[in-house]
Amino acid sequence: MDRRAVLSRIGALPVLAAFAGGCAEFGDGYPASATPRSGPVVWPEGRERTALVLGSGGPRGFAHVGVLKVLEAAGIEPALIIGSSAGAIVGALYAAKINTVEIERRALNLGLTDIADPSLLRPNRLIGRAMQNFINAAVDESLIEALPRRFCAVAAPVGKKEVVAFTSGHTGAAVRASAALPSMFLPCTIDGVAYQDGDLVSPVPIHVARSLGATRVVAVDVSAFFEDTPASVPENWKTRDAERRAIIDGEAKDADMLLRIRTPYYAGASREYRETLIRLADAQTRAALPRLLALLK
Repeated sequence: MDRRAVLSRIGALPVLAAFAGGCAEFGDGYPASATPRSGPVVWPEGRERTALVLGSGGPRGFAHVGVLKVLEAAGIEPALIIGSSAGAIVGALYAAKINTVEIERRALNLGLTDIADPSLLRPNRLIGRAMQNFINAAVDESLIEALPRRFCAVAAPVGKKEVVAFTSGHTGAAVRASAALPSMFLPCTIDGVAYQDGDLVSPVPIHVARSLGATRVVAVDVSAFFEDTPASVPENWKTRDAERRAIIDGEAKDADMLLRIRTPYYAGASREYRETLIRLADAQTRAALPRLLALLK
């Protein structure tokens, strides 16, 4: 199942859910003082400036949970977590220092009603406020700058080939902006600017990590392997996959390590699919662990 199929399931939710969600189409959902902002990162003193970059990938983002489980078990503690789209969702929970067993439990139990709030004005799109609220509740209402681990969420201003790294302010809103995939979500407006999924400009924002001062960058790419593309998929999927790969490859040279997690080409929404991704990512990260430990020693 791909994102379009997931969206069709969401569109089948009861009309009552659409009505309830429609009420949240207006307003920011946070005070002006908590408006997400970009700016420099205050790095922990006395530690190497290691950034962990978690890339976009839609439902494939559940694979990040498997990666984080291995890193946590190995005692690897990045100084900064940077997330784009699905990577921002998982990264925010990790930055809140929720242990990975609990992150896995929440990932496996995540239901459509946790993030699905169909728009009354555009019923084939989700508003995104439900996701915003889900994230903010998970991080105990903490602002980005108050999270136990440094964190930033990367989003793209609508119509521009640039990215913005939110390093302070309302965590839920920043993640919502980062994950606002145009085919599923309405753009997220922050301080008068409309933002959409960071995947469109920087699927694995390695350059953002360097621009924020990271001296070591470990990046995780969970996007589809182009060589695994079935011959029968639509040409526009192939085109977008090729564009995404070109962007990632262009940034990869600035990473100290790029961990590519190989998952089935077609994405899904079932618990079984999520369990499969976490298991695959766990195994592949374990295989790469000696190289990672040598890099970070």
